[in-house]
Amino acid sequence: MKNEHIAAHAVWESHRDELLRQDQSHWRGVGRWEDDEAWKNIGNETLLNIEKALKIIGRDRGEITGSTVLEWGPGGGANLFAFRNSAENYIGIDISRKNLLESMRMLNAENSAVVFDAVLLKENIEDAVESFQDKVDFFISTAVFQHFPSKVYGSHVLSAIRKCCKRDAVGVIQIRYDNGFSKYRGITDISEYEQKFVTANSYQIEEFWELLQSNGFKPIAITDIITRVNYATYLISAT
Repeated sequence: MKNEHIAAHAVWESHRDELLRQDQSHWRGVGRWEDDEAWKNIGNETLLNIEKALKIIGRDRGEITGSTVLEWGPGGGANLFAFRNSAENYIGIDISRKNLLESMRMLNAENSAVVFDAVLLKENIEDAVESFQDKVDFFISTAVFQHFPSKVYGSHVLSAIRKCCKRDAVGVIQIRYDNGFSKYRGITDISEYEQKFVTANSYQIEEFWELLQSNGFKPIAITDIITRVNYATYLISAT
């Protein structure tokens, strides 16, 4: 895990192309996100998926108000923006200090009352969640699992998220799915990470479903399958 952390940190904190790094981290006003509506839509879609998950299991969207939300990989804060006026506490865990600072800057500009707990991810994934056990009502990770150095790394992240969750916490996780297309199959060695970090990791649809179950989650549904870029979004509850 040490080598994987070093490789990922080098890209997400110190990539030689800073504009690319910001674009891939969803910074408002950068690259694709010069279109502010497109940037806002990232979080809007996540919020809608949380509401959809609640509806499927017969719960009320009002639960979001005053809640504690955990996001693994907040990047430039697009999901944080969407929850800024409903969540009471928002935990953002990111491998990049630059991303956490940008999320805080964005939130401060909005004059939001939400308490943002910015957590810098270090080598030991478990250390990042030590103080949040059984506190989280909702959890989110969008366009992040595809950048993990390996499937095993992703499993460790799922285990860490579960430790934060209250029983029956509801979440949304987006992955890149593997359907045999070579572009999205993922890397086979950490030496490839810097070159292929955009498409470093993927899971077969049923494989990730089973991985969720083995880490203490109950998959509710799969939605937002985007064949153009092999995206799939899982609606989940913690068991």
